[in-house]
Amino acid sequence: MKKLILINCLCIMSLFAFAQGVTTSSLIGTVTDQNGEALIGVNVLATHQPTGTTYGAVTDLDGRYKMNNMKVGGPYNISMTYVGFSDNQLPNQYLSLGEVRKYDVVLQEGGVLLEELVISGSSQPIGTSTGTSTNISNAQIENMPTLGRNLSDYTRLTPQSRSTFGGGTSLGGQNNRYNAVYIDGAVNNDVFGLAANGQNGGQVGIAPFSIDAIDQIQVVLSPYDVSYGGFAGGGINAVTKSGTNKFEGTAYYFSQGEGLAGETNGQLLERTGADEGEKLDEFTNNLVGLSLGGPIVKDKVFFFANAEIQNEETPTPFAGDYDG
Repeated sequence: MKKLILINCLCIMSLFAFAQGVTTSSLIGTVTDQNGEALIGVNVLATHQPTGTTYGAVTDLDGRYKMNNMKVGGPYNISMTYVGFSDNQLPNQYLSLGEVRKYDVVLQEGGVLLEELVISGSSQPIGTSTGTSTNISNAQIENMPTLGRNLSDYTRLTPQSRSTFGGGTSLGGQNNRYNAVYIDGAVNNDVFGLAANGQNGGQVGIAPFSIDAIDQIQVVLSPYDVSYGGFAGGGINAVTKSGTNKFEGTAYYFSQGEGLAGETNGQLLERTGADEGEKLDEFTNNLVGLSLGGPIVKDKVFFFANAEIQNEETPTPFAGDYDG
């Protein structure tokens, strides 16, 4: 019998630690008037609605603004204000992990009675040429079916990926041990090369962290950004959830046994020369977990905690009598 306990506990403040991986998003753009002239000194404010965290910037001589180290996800409410011009509001905006989102905005002069007032803006991620990459949102993580509750169940959304023996992921045709796995910027590779899946915990058949604690996942294969590196196959970058101004939690239970599994697979039948498949020996694999997040100080300090317990009973692969 194997009992494995996995606990993730995070206390999130309005501070960011720099690490080897990318854990945030950025927002850039230009603000002009209806004649295309750059506006200097426009106040740009982005508010992360779930936590109340605000990010601010002021446009420079060329009308450009830039905000770095922003929390991933959303929704964000982005506002731009300038004396003598009508305010611009961009509600319900979402940022992906490692994304540099661009919003170019045209402000209309205010104080003039017009039959119709049009405030226009455009947005796109920087980087139609940032290299091959795939972003996996929290909504995709929650809605996708998963069998092993590990990263490989989600990185298969990358067209250049392929599942390998032992639960690993081959990216770009490389062995999974040539991948770099980052969790909140920290390296999470199996540095000794003992696990078939290339990650810590692979030897005992468990993920090193709970999928229920993951917010977003990014897979990069040929990034131009120097923030990524240390891999020959691909980089798997993930960030964990944080608490918000609302108390929220989850509870879940997963169970598997021989009655829910099929008979001997076809490849094994071919190798052994057996005529038909046999039912698997008795085994159980039960996992129970829960998570809870919320505010410690509203709009300032938050907490998020996740705990899992996995209880697994598997048959002994070799049995016999031994003389002492």
